[in-house]
Order: sequence, then C-alpha cells, then structure tokens
Amino acid sequence: MIASSVGSGFTRAGAGRAEIDRAESTRAESTRAWPRTVRRWPTYNLFRRREEPDLVCAVPNDFPVPAFVSGEAWTYAGSISSPSEAPPGFASEMAERGAETCGFHLFHQLPDTSVPVQAWRAAG
Repeated sequence: MIASSVGSGFTRAGAGRAEIDRAESTRAESTRAWPRTVRRWPTYNLFRRREEPDLVCAVPNDFPVPAFVSGEAWTYAGSISSPSEAPPGFASEMAERGAETCGFHLFHQLPDTSVPVQAWRAAG
C-alpha cells in the first residue's frame, strides 16, 4: 500500500488577497499568548506535630496524606480553603510548589498578635 498526502487545496497562486490575509490572521491569532485562566485555590488539610505544635504539614485535599504524618506523632488540625483562613507562616506559593514536588508543604506557624495562638492550636 502506498501512502499519499492530500493538500488542503489552498494555494497562494489561486487565492485572492482576502483569503491570504484571513489565513495569515488566523495563524497569528493561534500563536498569540492568551492570559492565564483563574486558578482555583486548593483546600489544604493541616496536620500539627504533637511534640512541636508550631510545625504544621499542609496537604492538598486531593493528595494522599504522607506516610510520616500517620501515627501518633501528628494530629489533624483542620483545613483551609482560602488564603484568608491560612495560619500565620503559611505561604500559598510555597505550599503549591511543595505540593507539586513532594505532595505536601511543611511550615512553622508564626505567632499572630491579632488572634490568640492558643485558639488556633485548640482547634486541632
């Protein structure tokens, strides 16, 4: 069997100027950089280390919980579904990078003077 290719039937010689301009315009539009779409901020499950309560592991909701978090050393400390809910010390860009490479993000919770630290710790 011999393979053959069939052209589109469009040639510069037989086309009018309007068709050529339209084809070039379409090609230019297909290479234009379009703005990024709005990305959804993921929900993170937070786990706190019992012996070091300021050490927190954030795991995206649709990722598996890392093996080191299971067991008695860690406790579930709630979840955050928007940047405004994040505890002090949580950096969303770093959490996203950590999730992409490792599947989790470890961070130290920083003291927050506007909200008593004990209130957030008591949630877990």
